[in-house]
Amino acid sequence: MNSRFASLTRIHSFTPLASATLMLGIAMSFTAPYLSLFGVEQAGMSPLQLGLFMTLIAASGVVASAWAGKWSDKHGHHRGLLLAALIAAALGFLLLCFVRNYPALLAIGVAFLGAGGSAMSLVFSFGRAALPVHDEAERSFALATLRTVLSMAWVFGPSVGALVLAGAGFYGLFLFAAACFAACGVIVWRMRESPAGDPHSAPAHYAGDPASSLEVTTVTEPAEPPPPTPPHAPGTQRQIWRSVVALTLVGLAANATMIVLPLYVVHGLKGTRLDVSIMLGLGAFLEIPMMLALGARGSTLNKLNWLAACAAVHVVYFVAVAASGTVNVLIPMQAFNAFVVAVTSCLGMTYMQDLMPRSPGAATALFFNASRVGSILSGVLSGVLVAGLGYRGTFLVCGCLALGALILFADPPWKRIALRVRDRWDDWRHPAQ
Repeated sequence: MNSRFASLTRIHSFTPLASATLMLGIAMSFTAPYLSLFGVEQAGMSPLQLGLFMTLIAASGVVASAWAGKWSDKHGHHRGLLLAALIAAALGFLLLCFVRNYPALLAIGVAFLGAGGSAMSLVFSFGRAALPVHDEAERSFALATLRTVLSMAWVFGPSVGALVLAGAGFYGLFLFAAACFAACGVIVWRMRESPAGDPHSAPAHYAGDPASSLEVTTVTEPAEPPPPTPPHAPGTQRQIWRSVVALTLVGLAANATMIVLPLYVVHGLKGTRLDVSIMLGLGAFLEIPMMLALGARGSTLNKLNWLAACAAVHVVYFVAVAASGTVNVLIPMQAFNAFVVAVTSCLGMTYMQDLMPRSPGAATALFFNASRVGSILSGVLSGVLVAGLGYRGTFLVCGCLALGALILFADPPWKRIALRVRDRWDDWRHPAQ
């Protein structure tokens, strides 16, 4: 493994690409955990206004990412779009340093932050085009390493961001984030797409904060047929859509948590921003080995059982968060959240592909679209719930969403259960003499 990593450093453009990916990850991990705090503390947003703000960012990110993916796949040029996304993100966070008017913030979120969110998927598309690698296995390993670099940024990024926030406020935090986006853009500007590269993008998921409303992943069809996979019996339409709805509920609850948790820690439990960073960093740190272990054994696991278990763990997590009275209880609970992220990231997409073995592209798109829908809905939903039920009530509702996902994954035999309950009731009312 060490020799393979060493061979990557000898690939032309890999080191600068890794540096650009690290800078992008740092910028995202600096800002995503504290954007909701900025809305409440600096812009004076109500929970509903904050929810609308986060929803519009997510929705515009989906549109920008989808358009960029289709355009780049059609024309085979990723560098220009990536530079445009990085410039938009840098300008957006520069404007956040000075603007506090709510309508203006909505316009900035849609025009700049949402468009900048497409950089997350475009950097991997550009990586495939910029790396002069002929061997597909080597290219896949290089991209997996880049995803690990991005994940590592989430391990320390929120903590460093909290320190910057404590020392320089939101002005310093957003200024530093804009500088990171700009530095990433400079690196990409100095690079060129390689004739030996693969001009087609591929889905890229990473550990860290999957619930960030700025994180949008674009899925595109590969130019060549995928390699043959072990045969799987196709799932029924009922199984497919139950799974899609369940994954949407998991994504919705996770995205709502990303928005509400920092506010709950700082304003509900009187914790600090450093506490928020410790939680997110610990979660990202734990996700990496979990994802590696699940990825290594994914072909031998019963994916549906693991997804059902992950939804059950999500229920426990939300109930525990709602019942917690101190920040110290919340910190170790992030291990549960890390487990949910690792399972859904590693096994959710492959499970959908197993259900649709003849349509892997459509299956992959369904998986990521479920996350996108959850991301879009989470902003307004979290705002409505916090305004009406408070922080603890919001987490309990998220627990109910996770419970719904558990039921959909487990698919219990309701008719058989109802008949058994009826028989037990009849036996109790009319005991045998």
